[in-house]
Amino acid sequence: MKRLLVILSFVLLVNTDSFAQVVGDVSAVNDSVSVLKQTIMTEIANGNDSVNHYLNDILDLYKTVSTKESKEYADCLMWCALICERLGDDKQAQSLMQTSQTIFEQYGDGPFDGKDTINEIFYLDYQSELSTKIGIDLDAVKYSQKSCDLKRDYFGQDSEIYLKSLLDLSRLYARRLNNRKSWRYHNLGYQSYVKMIKREFCEMSESERTMYWSSVKSYIDKTIDIAHISANGHHGNDQDSIACAAYNALLLSKGLLLNTTIEFENYVKQKGDSVAISNLLEKKRLYANGALQAKLDSLDYVILNELKSKGMGYNIPHLSIGWQDVRAALGDDDLAMEFYRNTEGEYGAILLRKDWKSPRIVYLKDYVFNGKSVKSLRKSLNDNPFGSFSKDDADNLWGLSKSIWTDEIVKYLPMTESGRVYFSADGDLMVTGIEYLPFIKPKFADDEVKEYYCMSDIYNVYRLSSTRQLVTDSADYNGGEAAVYGGLSYNVNTTETGAHDGLRTADDGILELYGTKIEADSIVSIINGSDELNLKAVAYTGADGTETSFKNLGGRGERVIHVGTHGFFYGVNDTLEIERFELGDNPLSRSGLLFAGADAKWFGDPIPNDSDDGFLTALEISAIDFRGLDLVVLSACETGKGEIDRDGVFGLQRGFKMASANSILMSLWKVDDDATCALMTAFYRNWTDGMTKHDALEAAKNTVRSQKQWHQPKYWAAFILIDAID
Repeated sequence: MKRLLVILSFVLLVNTDSFAQVVGDVSAVNDSVSVLKQTIMTEIANGNDSVNHYLNDILDLYKTVSTKESKEYADCLMWCALICERLGDDKQAQSLMQTSQTIFEQYGDGPFDGKDTINEIFYLDYQSELSTKIGIDLDAVKYSQKSCDLKRDYFGQDSEIYLKSLLDLSRLYARRLNNRKSWRYHNLGYQSYVKMIKREFCEMSESERTMYWSSVKSYIDKTIDIAHISANGHHGNDQDSIACAAYNALLLSKGLLLNTTIEFENYVKQKGDSVAISNLLEKKRLYANGALQAKLDSLDYVILNELKSKGMGYNIPHLSIGWQDVRAALGDDDLAMEFYRNTEGEYGAILLRKDWKSPRIVYLKDYVFNGKSVKSLRKSLNDNPFGSFSKDDADNLWGLSKSIWTDEIVKYLPMTESGRVYFSADGDLMVTGIEYLPFIKPKFADDEVKEYYCMSDIYNVYRLSSTRQLVTDSADYNGGEAAVYGGLSYNVNTTETGAHDGLRTADDGILELYGTKIEADSIVSIINGSDELNLKAVAYTGADGTETSFKNLGGRGERVIHVGTHGFFYGVNDTLEIERFELGDNPLSRSGLLFAGADAKWFGDPIPNDSDDGFLTALEISAIDFRGLDLVVLSACETGKGEIDRDGVFGLQRGFKMASANSILMSLWKVDDDATCALMTAFYRNWTDGMTKHDALEAAKNTVRSQKQWHQPKYWAAFILIDAID
């Protein structure tokens, strides 16, 4: 019946009484073929693979208006071949493609080899893909090599088409474990590609950079894929290896958009004139208020033109950092690691030590074995059992640890107490406390944990947004003020007390966190009673801890900000909350912190247009000028969560980084008030006594763990510290 309806539609298209008249008209045939093609694609989308009769109809239509030797017929054969290949009929696809190519070879109107060059390239790419699919790698390489040469001659050696073709060829050689040729073809295009990114990024608006990066990042993705394929062939002894290229690719790509924005804004603030600076500040204000992209772009162009008129060329320093720079920054017994997730969702790590000639690639295990079941690594990461701890949870964590901190990684860990482990996470690892996974299998007695030794108990483990941080110059933070928020009154009339689960109860509004008042008062006392950091702390508590007061910290050079409050993050599927609180589509607007008076918005009460609503989003934070901010402590639930991308976690972390914050201490799940209060006060006491931020946190965790009621990881392993190298 469907086929009859399609044929009838041909008749209606040309308004004739005879189907023969339709097929005798070339224009009508083209229209009819379009209808058939759409029908085929619809059928496939609906799960119906029985479309061969439609393919035959298409071919029969062309036969009626032209010979079997026409270009139109050859094009049609090629399209049908692709449909057959998509449906798994490789034999028929190969036959149709070969017939198509035989026809095209007769025309010889292309500039190379006397053939139609575009179709020749298409044919070669298809044959390479098909040969790869059926496992004939040698033929795949042959076809890909020919296609690559044609693309170079036809499109030019600087064209993206040619550069991507080099990567495809590199990947095929990697599959054949020919690492030397894999590196050679990859390297032919890599520097050109990076040079192109640098040039374009320096002349684009922020939104243009985002769009451009989405189109060219496949080059980086392919580099990582090639490295993953060839991991077993690299042993750290070859400076001309794909491992080197992959490490550089990760240094370039992780946080690329974020860091470019930060560096550009800092450049304008430091070097620009009053016109450029005022336009930048206006753009940030409009961005936080959800202005149209066209308006934001126009301000970017004004800033760029203003810089050009002053003869000020802007470059992007972090794009020039390579693995050799990271190696030079390492101590003798340090280990640097860039974790990655490839396009297939598989995880790996690229390791680097000071005495190695090149980095080394290591696979993470795809599956987690815990003795009772087997889970994929990604599912196990998403089912992370830190938050509710039992013997089964400990077994799960042990299996997860062995899948991430594999034997191949462990053998390169520092052998001395002075050695440091620097790692940059990727994918779901960015929101998992992998530094707190057990390094020794946990021991239980009477179903209660007796021994739990994690990675950070044994090694000096530092979490970085990128190991590029080891190279970039850090600011010299000294003196200044600390703003400490806690004990906030979300509704000054509330008297609700007691335990809580999450942000609030539906009837009583947002529950106040009374422990954070004790926490804030203790921290202010500790900071003001110490001369080590030369800091002056100011408390913002009760009704004084407003969103407005927080925004007013911008531009004051605040060195430390501590916020003890509720955090929130709503994913794209939390439509009720997103609509209820009018948070918008931007992921940065769906995560944030609650401040005094937030109950009004919670209950839907009207908020004056010129007043803040107590829901401070990461998007709003990104617009605040926090230059000079050394440390942000988010003593709240789930402040480390957000939407995951290679450019980072789109949540509070990104908002504060865009505002120029250096180190961030944040949580990954709902935390216990009392345990958190103890941890935070111990952290500040340690830090003001002269410890580094990293050592202060480790000592504070041990203080909490020494209390029997807080021994389990769920009380102390939620907090991760990022980019605290000092």
